[in-house]
Amino acid sequence: MAREGDVIGIRTMAAVGCVVLLAGAAYGQSASWLKGEPEEKFKALAEIQPGLGTVMMEYSTRFANIFYAAKGGNWDLADYQLKEALEIQEVGETTRPKRADALKEFESKYLDPLGAAIKAKDAKAFETAFKAAEDGCNACHKDQGFPFIRYELPKAPAMPLSVSP
Repeated sequence: MAREGDVIGIRTMAAVGCVVLLAGAAYGQSASWLKGEPEEKFKALAEIQPGLGTVMMEYSTRFANIFYAAKGGNWDLADYQLKEALEIQEVGETTRPKRADALKEFESKYLDPLGAAIKAKDAKAFETAFKAAEDGCNACHKDQGFPFIRYELPKAPAMPLSVSP
């Protein structure tokens, strides 16, 4: 007669085995979309890269969080959100090279001064730089042929975060 511990051990081993088998099957199926010669694989990977619209959704979330973190006096969080915004911008520059020059220009003209205000923990300079960046964002959309896309700061952070230090 099997003891209770033995039964639990056997059940656990059986469950782990099932998970391993299912994971293996899922891996085999999920990898099947990436077939062919290296050039075909490269093309498949290129086609699934996010468009600039997807990148901009995260960018706008980060931008709002920069504002609310700085307003709450959490300059480290504002700096972190700016760093993350710049990283997602790099994705846009890479996946949408036709927009790279405009994105880099926006960075040097608006985000660099915003970063300097954050580093200095200068609330007045931050407010000025943020407003300029917000206006620059909307001007860039217009210049790129998307005048119907207008950034407006939301009434609260775009995602839950602790804005005060």
